[in-house]
Order: sequence, then C-alpha cells, then structure tokens
Amino acid sequence: MEVRDIFLAALLLLAGFLFFGRKRRYKRTSYYRMTRNPYRLTMEDKGRFGEYQIYKRLSAYEQDGGQFLFNCYLPGERGETTEIDVILIHKSGIYVFESKNYSGWIYGRESDRTWTQILRQKIRFPNPLRQNQLHVARVRKALGLRREAPVYSLVVFSDRCVLKKVRVERPDRQVTTWKRLKHAMRKFAKKQPYALEEADVQAYASQLYPCSQATRREKKKHIRDIQKRQKRRGWIRRFWE
Repeated sequence: MEVRDIFLAALLLLAGFLFFGRKRRYKRTSYYRMTRNPYRLTMEDKGRFGEYQIYKRLSAYEQDGGQFLFNCYLPGERGETTEIDVILIHKSGIYVFESKNYSGWIYGRESDRTWTQILRQKIRFPNPLRQNQLHVARVRKALGLRREAPVYSLVVFSDRCVLKKVRVERPDRQVTTWKRLKHAMRKFAKKQPYALEEADVQAYASQLYPCSQATRREKKKHIRDIQKRQKRRGWIRRFWE
C-alpha cells in the first residue's frame, strides 16, 4: 500500500470517528430526546440546524435548572396554531426564540412591516420581531402569566448574516446572531435573576410540553392554515392594488 493510500485511509478513519463521536454527543442532548430528529437531518435541514444552534449555545442553562422546548404548536383563537421554534424557561424568565438561519445583509426596524435580506438581490420577508411578539402573546396566554412576569423575545440569525441598521427599541426584545446569543441572554438574565421559582419553571415546562409533541396530522394542518392565510393576504393585496 502506498503512502498516499495509507494517508487517505487514516483521514477516512478520523472523519468517521469524528462523525460518530458528534452523533453520540448529539443523542445525549435534550434537543434530540425531545424532537427525535436524526443527527444527519438536523445537520442538513436549515430550520432544524438553526434551532439546534440556539440550544447548543445555551445548553449551559440546563445545568442551572432551565428547561427547553422545541417546535411548540400553541393554539390560537380561531382553531389555528402558531409554531414557536425554541422556548427556554429559566428562573430569570421565559425566553421565546425565533430562528432565522439566513445569509446576507439584514436591514430592518422594529416598526417596519417587512425587513430586507440582501444577497444577490433584495428579498423582503415579514418582520420577525412582530412575528415573535405573537409567539410571546401565545405563551403568556397558554401559561396564564401575569403582565409583570418577564417574557423575552429573541430573534436569532445565523453567523452568515450581517445585521445592518437593525434597530430594536423595547428592552424586552433583541435581534442577534449565534455568536452573540450568549451575550444577549446574559443581559436579559441579569434583570431579574430570580423572577421564577424552581417549581414555576417545572410547572410551566410541563404545561407546554404536550404542545411540543404535535402529531404529523397536526403539523400538516398547521402548514395548510399558513397557506390559506398567505393566499387570503395575496388576494386582499391584489384587490387593493
């Protein structure tokens, strides 16, 4: 066997060792235990990978009594559901995350109806802060929270994004990236370090857990409802143009 073949074989063995090592560690995480998403699917799917990056960077909060929930389908007033990517319930408050695994430059203000993503062209997308405020409202209603109970909204973009002129005014909201997420969390956690009792953390997590275990049928209905709303908005927009 030539030296080159030996070298290639060693590289393949090393790659396999690293892959299976990461896979084993992944299967020990709360993200896997709760979602049951296969490792390869999580690594290859943009949406799931973005959620996992949020969990991975904040997993230390579990050691401090925090409870994560993923893909929670909370009911609305008209029979529709709202999907929330990640929720963290911790003694310092409840954190509601909207994951945006995007690339490019991002422009937007808290008051804007739409934001702009610039790659090779401009792409408009709904204001994620507004989107996440609906999520926050649904969490508050589902848990019956008092107005003073701290619930924070975080929109998290990938590190492939550059946040250009992204302006957030209210102190309970933040737009950040994966690498800046820990810093944003620390700022929120310092405000009321002991806002919730340990029993509250466990009770709220237990209350929301069933919403994170939606059936395939419920997920399909959620998608159909979104498509119907988009179609209705498109019809209304064409009507007024």
